[in-house]
Amino acid sequence: RDFVVRTMDEGRGFEHLNKPILRGGLFDEEPDYLEYNYKGRPYHEKLFFNSGLSYGIGSLAGAFFGAARGLADAPSNKLRVRVNGVLNGAGKFGSRGGNAMGVLALYYTTFEKIIDMTGADEATGEVIPFFNQIGGGICTGMLYKCMSRPTTIIVAGAVGGAALGATSYAEYLWNSKRFS
Repeated sequence: RDFVVRTMDEGRGFEHLNKPILRGGLFDEEPDYLEYNYKGRPYHEKLFFNSGLSYGIGSLAGAFFGAARGLADAPSNKLRVRVNGVLNGAGKFGSRGGNAMGVLALYYTTFEKIIDMTGADEATGEVIPFFNQIGGGICTGMLYKCMSRPTTIIVAGAVGGAALGATSYAEYLWNSKRFS
């Protein structure tokens, strides 16, 4: 068989690349606009991310705490007994820490969305920055300790609001330095 080599001069070049293939396709001549949500990710994405990350961090922190406690409280110096104490402590406190942190993230994300849906942050304007985050932290702390005494509930709400306000402000400072 003979192979025929054609050149661009014969009209068989790359001119097909200059024409759009499909409307809305890869070579469309109109610009593509990306959708941007100025409020951030949707609720369900935030919920899954926050709960999963918090569960993982809580599990690891609880496992390390439980392992250290199990090692310190081991009744014997034999390796087998100490390893058993480490594993028991890690399993006991790891699951507790993970579940507690996951539930707190679920509460916080839900309360933040509820406050956002009410439009309270627009009503306060610039008077209270990070209103959604602080309000979500207050509600989370109060719900987490809702079966305690009223003073404990108030303190838990204040701690939750302060913690989330501080982290939101730190995130704001971090992003303003990084993107300016």
